[in-house]
Amino acid sequence: MRRTRTMSRNGARQVLALPAGYGQRFAREVDRHQDGPVLVSIVYMSRSVVPFDDAALAELLRESRLRNEALGVSGLLVAKGGRFMQLLEGPAWSVDDRFAAIARDGRHNEVKSLIREDIERRRFDGWSMAYRSLDDTDVATEEGFSPFLSGTMDFAPEFDGTSAAWLLKWFRDRELLDR
Repeated sequence: MRRTRTMSRNGARQVLALPAGYGQRFAREVDRHQDGPVLVSIVYMSRSVVPFDDAALAELLRESRLRNEALGVSGLLVAKGGRFMQLLEGPAWSVDDRFAAIARDGRHNEVKSLIREDIERRRFDGWSMAYRSLDDTDVATEEGFSPFLSGTMDFAPEFDGTSAAWLLKWFRDRELLDR
């Protein structure tokens, strides 16, 4: 089965016809053959403008997984009560393009980049979009817990990449839903 995707690189638009699973394999091949740090990781937070019920969130995940696979992007999405935290990783141009599209998406506001860094290897290799909902998880009892994703707290200016890194590690060490 072939998927057709439109990609943007340095402002140029191109249409790709890719076999299923091609994006991740292509990205790993590019990762191995480029000089210097070609992989980047971005962690951001946002707030949804419209409520996401289970069906809408499932559709968002389906679309994101297809797009991410085609672009060679892997990552993790954490959701709680209309708030999102996401890690995107992959080739720099691909990740930057995805983040720019997310920042323009009218379904989000308060998009705040927490971390952007060069990485040597992926943390979520093979996960086109891992997902975890905090709505059914009691993380408040965990050492170091911060209520930054609670519905009553604004995104504090002092919230930084250290807190985001802690949360990502917490999820990476636990079972995630659906690759």
